[in-house]
Amino acid sequence: MNIFTALLEFFQEASKESFLQFWNAVPLRQPEFWHHFWENLWAGNGPMNLISYTFWVFLILCAFFYYLFPKKLKPLWLLICSYSFYLYDRSGLQMVTILVGTTAITYFSALAISKLKHIWARRAFLLLSVCTSGGLLFYYKYANFLSQLWADILGAVHISVSASVIDLPVVLGLSFFTFQSMGYVIDVYQNVIPAEKNPIYYALYVSFFPCITSGPIERANHLLPQLRKPAVFNYDKVAGGLYRILWGVFKKMVIAGNLDIFSKEVFTHLHKYNGGILALAALIFSYQLYLDFSGYCDIAVGAGKVLGFDLIENFNRPFAGRSYSQLWDRWHISLTTWFRDYIFTPLSFYNRGLSGVLGKLQGWFNVFIIFPISGLWHGDNMGYVVWGVLNGLFMVVGKATAKKRRQWAKTNILYRSRFLKALIQCSCVYLLFTICIVFFAASYYGQTASDGFYLFSHLFSNQGNSTLSSLVLVKLGFSPITLYAIGISALFVEIMEKIGRPEQVIRKLYFPFRWIIYYGLIFALLLFANFGASGFVYGNY
Repeated sequence: MNIFTALLEFFQEASKESFLQFWNAVPLRQPEFWHHFWENLWAGNGPMNLISYTFWVFLILCAFFYYLFPKKLKPLWLLICSYSFYLYDRSGLQMVTILVGTTAITYFSALAISKLKHIWARRAFLLLSVCTSGGLLFYYKYANFLSQLWADILGAVHISVSASVIDLPVVLGLSFFTFQSMGYVIDVYQNVIPAEKNPIYYALYVSFFPCITSGPIERANHLLPQLRKPAVFNYDKVAGGLYRILWGVFKKMVIAGNLDIFSKEVFTHLHKYNGGILALAALIFSYQLYLDFSGYCDIAVGAGKVLGFDLIENFNRPFAGRSYSQLWDRWHISLTTWFRDYIFTPLSFYNRGLSGVLGKLQGWFNVFIIFPISGLWHGDNMGYVVWGVLNGLFMVVGKATAKKRRQWAKTNILYRSRFLKALIQCSCVYLLFTICIVFFAASYYGQTASDGFYLFSHLFSNQGNSTLSSLVLVKLGFSPITLYAIGISALFVEIMEKIGRPEQVIRKLYFPFRWIIYYGLIFALLLFANFGASGFVYGNY
């Protein structure tokens, strides 16, 4: 019997029998309810999803006991929570040894580096930690890719070799915690920070659960001091963190999640659609990727604030950048600064002294090489490599032509209007980024680099019998109201983030306006969210 029907009959008859009927209909008393609840609470077939009630329960319990426990127990409690988060996937027991091993090797290597005086001994421990962390990353992400690449190269010269495929698990957050631990050891080696002697603080720094899945890639000199001084409960900070989480979920589920439906359909069936739809899908995916990843980072930063920590901000309105270098100064900030500090700066230091054309070429090479490495960091697919190479080329061209473009801008009639100047520059940056992102999208949706080239070669093609309206409204099932909601939501996000950080802006509003926004976001989520797209793009890396 339906619970609402039973409740109605109970009020009408108010008898013992009707009460028993109502009581028996309560879902909490049904074994099936609890079986379903437990299966969803610990699905065990993948990492904990940050857009799930499991994560909300986990975060609330973690924060509740964190503020309840005495100061000395707080770091240990957070470490237990972080490893519990990692072990939520039932196959995590097989992979946690990688996290523990990386933590132990980098911890003891940093201690040895801080105590040893001889330069070669210090370098030996630096190489040990970097090679171990980098080797694990290389093996688990690229072993099969290199095996297939080698087989393809030999096949090109008519030598038949079958690629050996190793069944390797996907290690949660591998790309992030290896970079985080390597950065720490390098900082200790360069005397930027002292070695952390407390193993609990360091293990928590490497495994801190809000940022282990998809970043941001934290720095030791930023997070470790916060871990050493556990936070006390601060209502404004916790409330701001909860709103930041809501903001990230809204960006991900209402805008990026719905855009994903369109992008996925087009990129997985490129041959079905004409050039106009292909171009639109490429343009949409650029914005979708930004909202998806920045939405995740909003949730991670918000979760950190709920626990009293300030994590690195990973995005700063990248498409407001007026040049390609400005875009990358605002996009995935924790990764780009990591490459800058640990690859670009050392290369520039060791290659200093060159002058003239050679000096310029060397400088441009140092800028360029970061991006193919970044492409490989994203995944074992040639599409990511092409994405990186194109980004590197655009960055180098931008650096090489910066002086000429500044001179040209002074005489450009259109640039006399500040609005037109900003619009033209931002549009050019967005288009260049989209050219690169086509290959990223092809790889993400399970295609190859050749599919990216196919898209560009068919931009002016009229093949395919689907019009944009039939694709969006009929095949994909979007209603006009949903399309308006996506557009208005995107405009709202841009306006609010132009003003400032979401949790800072909302706390400055008058009480009624603040709650109107709270309820408006929740209302939009209930009506327009695509809950089928709860996974994050960067959760794969």
